[in-house]
Amino acid sequence: MDNSELAEMIGDAFLWDVVSEYVGNDIENIKNELRQLGYIEQPKVEKITRAEVHESDEFIVTDFEEQDGHLTIHFEMPAILNAKDDNNGYLFRVTTYCKGTLRIPDADSYDWDALDFDDMNRYDILAHSDLVNILDIQYEETEADDLTA
Repeated sequence: MDNSELAEMIGDAFLWDVVSEYVGNDIENIKNELRQLGYIEQPKVEKITRAEVHESDEFIVTDFEEQDGHLTIHFEMPAILNAKDDNNGYLFRVTTYCKGTLRIPDADSYDWDALDFDDMNRYDILAHSDLVNILDIQYEETEADDLTA
């Protein structure tokens, strides 16, 4: 497998799960996006302690660069998040567009063929998340629906 094939294959098979897990734990940045929305109650935003990607379109690799045994991958991932409080109660349904950059070992630096992501469950896939270094992520076109109203 060459780097072009790796970049194409790795998105939905592996990176979707890793980025979704990252987004679910990126609470402060999600709250910062929601604080900018004037139509939701700000005290509810401060109650958010958890989030999970409920639904997402495909993981889109928009570009990649090869350098020093790594691939730097630029990606986009439209997503719907459920934002929750300490009691696991739903506060908001958040629609956002995740855009970012991450780095993984390239096809020559790691034996990606040894991993069969199709036969792995989410927990098995996340066990390999140390292969991914998320460099940055932004949330764009963010909207929220109050689920407590």
